[in-house]
Amino acid sequence: MFSIKHPWRASALLGVAVLASAGGVVALGGADAAVGSQQTVASQAQADAAQLPAVKSAFAAAIQASRAAQAPPASALGPMSALAAGRPAAMVSDAVRSRQLSDGLAVLGKHFTAAQARHEAAGLRNAIAGEADPSFRNLGSGASKVTFTRVGVSGPTATIQAEVTLWAKFQQRINGRWVTENPVNVMDYTATLVRNASGQWLVSSLTGDFANEGP
Repeated sequence: MFSIKHPWRASALLGVAVLASAGGVVALGGADAAVGSQQTVASQAQADAAQLPAVKSAFAAAIQASRAAQAPPASALGPMSALAAGRPAAMVSDAVRSRQLSDGLAVLGKHFTAAQARHEAAGLRNAIAGEADPSFRNLGSGASKVTFTRVGVSGPTATIQAEVTLWAKFQQRINGRWVTENPVNVMDYTATLVRNASGQWLVSSLTGDFANEGP
């Protein structure tokens, strides 16, 4: 499960949204028009603030889905008892990798816009290509934590900045000996999301780099 934190208060976001739109009030002229416009702006700000949980959930789900798709199903890896004993997992077959690709592409299409899904597919294809190496076993990958540092919503568009903890688990044969690795990295992500006609939030752009963990 994700541990999702967001330091901003909805009331603060609401205030920012209203202030950012205040210039439109002056152009209308007249006290009644100004009051009506202020009410419209406030209503829109409240509607935007109400979308924050859905936006954060959509982003977290997209990251997790993208990462999970980059590993074969556990059922293809052989008995868990063998893995626990340090023996190598079964090498996944061509059929399993083909199914992993088709399933992964379908998953990406549920969480990303078409253009961004094609971009994310590059990572998926690279992961699957690595599984064809007889000296490598892909045991899993995912995201264990998302910490939001900034989230903003304006109508059908949202922007996010977040720190995401990513993990992977794999085996590789080094000098004839199988070694299991479980690297964990923290990434800084910036993303844009758009709301489609069905009201679903999709990630439309995503950039990231390793988080600065200090000197």
